[in-house]
Amino acid sequence: MDDFLATNRDHWDEMAELHPGTEFYDVESFVGGETSLMDLEREELADVVDDDTSLLHLQCHFGMDTLSWAREGATVTGIDFSSKAIETARELRDEVGIDEERARFVESNLYELPAVLDDAYDVVFTSYGVIFWLPDLTRWAEVVDHFLTPGGTFYMAEIHPFFGMSEEVGEDDWIRLPYDYSGDEPMVVDEEGSYADEEAAVQQTQTYEWNHGVGDVVTALVDAGLEVEYLREFQKSTYKRFDGMVEGDDGWWRLPDGPEIPMTLSVRATKPEGN
Repeated sequence: MDDFLATNRDHWDEMAELHPGTEFYDVESFVGGETSLMDLEREELADVVDDDTSLLHLQCHFGMDTLSWAREGATVTGIDFSSKAIETARELRDEVGIDEERARFVESNLYELPAVLDDAYDVVFTSYGVIFWLPDLTRWAEVVDHFLTPGGTFYMAEIHPFFGMSEEVGEDDWIRLPYDYSGDEPMVVDEEGSYADEEAAVQQTQTYEWNHGVGDVVTALVDAGLEVEYLREFQKSTYKRFDGMVEGDDGWWRLPDGPEIPMTLSVRATKPEGN
């Protein structure tokens, strides 16, 4: 398992070099004051994120969403296992003028984080394309619970596992499903480029990924002691996965002519008082 994660880390070190310069991430607009957050997570966390909120962002990549939450008023900590991503996040923080006391970035494997950080947080946040890099959801949920204050909120917005197992629509208009919906064994993926730049030259093309079903996610959180408030599914995506998808004025991608399938999910849970 350590070899799988080390290979993935090499890949994400490359992505942290590549992604800040892509149109997909549009760092220029972010530096100019735009948020990188989608309306979904901003609306679903609007009642808990304010100037007194402490927020832990797991698997933060190079920190745009973390810093966007700082702009929303939270005091934030972003963690990622890529040293290059953390270096870039700190540079971006300084470029946009957010104080280090308001936004800090820590390099750590997610599973090792309890040995690295001592703090507890009002909100633990994660989003879009992160949990399928994790082999063990039980330990993931335990990390989430570890860092939440009693009464605190866990929130995730994520690519729906059905969407994650699917590939482009064929000439027969059927969506192809080449990957498992859920499983313990990693999917070995070998792809050129990146979702942010399909033509990019990438050295570490092979990665290991784990698709986790909706039931796996909810069960892991419940077993860790959290109380799930809701799970919601949406027929829209943060990125263009299929030919024919159209981007709306709201920044979401949709299949205008169907089929109607879940592409995004959100989960919100709380840590009971006294735990």
